Amino acid sequence: MAAQAPWSPSFVVTHPSGVISPGGAICLCQVDSKGYVLESSIRYVGGETGLEGKVDDEVIAEIRQVGPDTLPTTDLTSVPQALRWLVSQYGSHTPAALIHDRLIGTESPVEGVTDVHADRYFRFMLRDLGVRLLRRWLMWAAVALRTRWKAGGVKSASVFIWGVASLGGISLFVVAVTSQNWQLLLLAVAAPFLFGFLWWRQYGAGLVAAIAAP
Repeated sequence: MAAQAPWSPSFVVTHPSGVISPGGAICLCQVDSKGYVLESSIRYVGGETGLEGKVDDEVIAEIRQVGPDTLPTTDLTSVPQALRWLVSQYGSHTPAALIHDRLIGTESPVEGVTDVHADRYFRFMLRDLGVRLLRRWLMWAAVALRTRWKAGGVKSASVFIWGVASLGGISLFVVAVTSQNWQLLLLAVAAPFLFGFLWWRQYGAGLVAAIAAP
């Protein structure tokens, strides 16, 4: 007897044959080194999306699902290549990643849903999948970093400044510890809370990313 998929019962999968399976196997066809074609339809039937009160209820109902018609091709988890050690391309988070992938950077995104909304929704789906608190916040930080960098302009510039500040903060921390300079240490510890504001509404993701960077 096949083992139950780790995303059961939060996701219902409809196979290409039309068979509906709560938490069943997801059918993907790899078409090149990075691209996949989704052959199943997936619906999130779990709890909160994190977008209640932020977008219309009709929109929330719409973004609970993904299928071949709304996601023709996918690279699965959309995070920067440098962070693949933290967030693998596939795993127990795959159905959440596929729904998230539908909502970001597409030619016809769901009206009223921004990439920031999609990132938050991803974190809530991860919670429903049983991903532990620290790991799901780290995964949220990874996709939020991708969102800000891809946005260009002020947002990508703020990420660049944040990255430089993070490297400086890590160096400052090392110097402070080795020299036992407690004033420098206090400054290094306070820096992530200050530079996290460069992430604006995703402040929490910036803070987690800064703490995780070392």
